[in-house]
Amino acid sequence: MSYETLHKDTWKTLFSLGVAREFEAGEVIYFQDEPGVGLVCLEQGKIKNCVFFADGTEKILCILEAPSMTGETAVIDGGSTICSAIAVCKTKVVFIPVETAREFLLSNPGLMMIIMNTMAKKMRSIQMQAEDMASNIPQRLARMLLNCNKYGMFTHKEKEKHLIITHDELANFLGTTRPKITEHLNIFMKQGLIEKGRGYITIKNVEGLKKISQTS
Repeated sequence: MSYETLHKDTWKTLFSLGVAREFEAGEVIYFQDEPGVGLVCLEQGKIKNCVFFADGTEKILCILEAPSMTGETAVIDGGSTICSAIAVCKTKVVFIPVETAREFLLSNPGLMMIIMNTMAKKMRSIQMQAEDMASNIPQRLARMLLNCNKYGMFTHKEKEKHLIITHDELANFLGTTRPKITEHLNIFMKQGLIEKGRGYITIKNVEGLKKISQTS
């Protein structure tokens, strides 16, 4: 049960309930700890949910590909936003006001279940990321490549071994630096575990990555 299973007519209705805006890569859609902006429906493009710390560092929580939603927590509990949303590429989103979103969700229990299911997946991905912080970088990197959807990559392509992600995004997911990620990806490539290019990584040896992910 996920957003990709939602009927196109339901998406069409959702997109008609709010105001559409376009964002370029790197632009802030909403910022953490601010009043809820309503239900944010991603119509085109890709966004990342992340948190920024006082020292300026960024931690990615998940990456969402259209069609999907964010801002649901603040809609449901009426609180402030718990993270930020940033456009990863040219993106179009529709902002649905809180009360309008709540009314629509109450009249569409199937959609509410999909939202709750997705929220649960997000929480589990955060738990996985937190548990992995005790591991070294190669372990964390191997685990993320093998479990990208469980780790927070909501791309609607769970069975594909072709991961569209930058080294910066990987670093922000894993709590390290871009040079470290590049260093270990280059090692993985020399070992024949992956292939990589600008903005993508392809897994070539699943068992080899599993061995690294399980190394103590």
